[in-house]
Amino acid sequence: MATELATQSARAPFKLGLKQVHLPTFSISLHHTPHLSPSYAQFSVPLWFSKLDLRDYLYNAYAVRCVSIRSYIKLQRLTQGSPTGLNGESNPRPQYKRWHRPRSLKRMTVELESPFVWPEELGREVLDEKFDKGQMERATRGQEEMQKGMGSDGDTVVDETRRRRMREQAKELLEGRSKWKPVADQAFGRISGR
Repeated sequence: MATELATQSARAPFKLGLKQVHLPTFSISLHHTPHLSPSYAQFSVPLWFSKLDLRDYLYNAYAVRCVSIRSYIKLQRLTQGSPTGLNGESNPRPQYKRWHRPRSLKRMTVELESPFVWPEELGREVLDEKFDKGQMERATRGQEEMQKGMGSDGDTVVDETRRRRMREQAKELLEGRSKWKPVADQAFGRISGR
């Protein structure tokens, strides 16, 4: 151990501490379960996870003590279609006579030593005040309109403001209030008329 620290400190541009940091290589998700009492919590865990792993993880990461742990594996239904398409992505379309069972899910229900109560959901007024949800909705609508114009049927979408500006410009040209000027010749990088 001492020789290991000595070799690491020779390479590091700063003084190394003795505290070891272990980062998990898995993900655990806590489920919102209103049907359970506050002294129970339910988690989705990897299939290889044991009750002792979850107990140690909760204690070391969050200082949460567990009284008991129940686990079960939920089998997924048989579905038609190939499990993965090209390049490893899932195939959204069912394929005839190709049945497979998706990967099972493992859930663990933990009885906690002290109850955990979920915070109340924020109301619409609080969301608008703190996070400006209205601006987010306007941005989402703008993106949807832009994507609609850039899609496969984008040439059928009519931009009314552009149409009105072109109509006004054509009217000014016909009445002689403005004069037409050629645009730069893009193919040869020079302005036409020189």
